[in-house]
Amino acid sequence: MREIKEVIGFIGAGNMATALISGLINGNHSPSQIIASSPEEKHLERLFNEYKVKTTNNNLEVAELADIIVLAVKPNVITSVLKELSETILKNNPLVISIAAGVKIEKIESLLNPNAKVIRAMPNTPASIMEGVTAIVPNEKVNELDIINAKQVFEYVGIVTEIKEKDIDIFTALIGSGPAYIFYIIESLLESSDDLDLSKEDKINLLASMISGSANLARTSRDSPEVLREKVTSPGGVTQRAIEEFEINNFKELIKKTMREAERKSIELGEN
Repeated sequence: MREIKEVIGFIGAGNMATALISGLINGNHSPSQIIASSPEEKHLERLFNEYKVKTTNNNLEVAELADIIVLAVKPNVITSVLKELSETILKNNPLVISIAAGVKIEKIESLLNPNAKVIRAMPNTPASIMEGVTAIVPNEKVNELDIINAKQVFEYVGIVTEIKEKDIDIFTALIGSGPAYIFYIIESLLESSDDLDLSKEDKINLLASMISGSANLARTSRDSPEVLREKVTSPGGVTQRAIEEFEINNFKELIKKTMREAERKSIELGEN
C-alpha cells in the first residue's frame, strides 16, 4: 500500500476519527503528519496518549496545517464548523472529506466555496476493527490524486468503493446501517438458543463465528449465495424446514421492504 505524504487533519475526535487515525498509524503514516481537534479534552488526551498525534481544541489550526481535512463531526454542527473554516479552506484549498451522515456535497460546497475539493464518505462501524466498508463520492473539483488519497485513508480500515451521490442513500441502508441488522440477527438467534447448554459468551462467539465464516465463504466462493444456500439445504432436512418457514413468512419481501424504508429515511434526513 502506497504511503500518504500529506498532512491529515481531523475535525472531531470521536470513535470513527479514532478508528481512522488508528488505521493510518498501523499503516505507518507518521503521527507527526496527523492533527486532530475536538472540544472534548478526553478524546484528545486519548489520541495523544495512544497514537502520539498532534491535538488541539482549535479547528482553525487543523485547517491551516492539513492537506486533507476529515470532517468527523455530527451533522447538526457541520454548518457552524464549515462557516468557521471557510476562509482558511478557500485560501489553502485542501481536500475536504466529510463523514457527516446525510450531509450532501452541495451543502458543503455552499458553506465553503464553489471550487472546494470535496469528497463525501460513508464508512460503517466495523472500521473500528479494520474491517469496515466505505463508499466515497467525489465532487467535480477533486483530482485523481485526491481520490487515491481518500481511498487510501479508508483502505487502512477496510474496503472502499466509489459510487455516485444518487446511490448513497441505498448504500447507507444496505451497508452503512448493515452491521445493526447483523447484530439484530445475532440477538434473535441468541434468544432462540435457550436449550443449548452453553454460556452466553460461548453462544455469542459461536454465532458470530458462524456468520463470519459464512460471509467469508460467500465472498470467496465462485458459487452464488443462492447456490451456497442450496448446498446446505438437504431435501427434507432441518435447514429446508427453516427455509420453508422463511418463505411462508415472506422473509425476503420483509427485508426488501425494510431496505426501501431505510433508504427513504436516509433521503429524508439528507433533505433536512
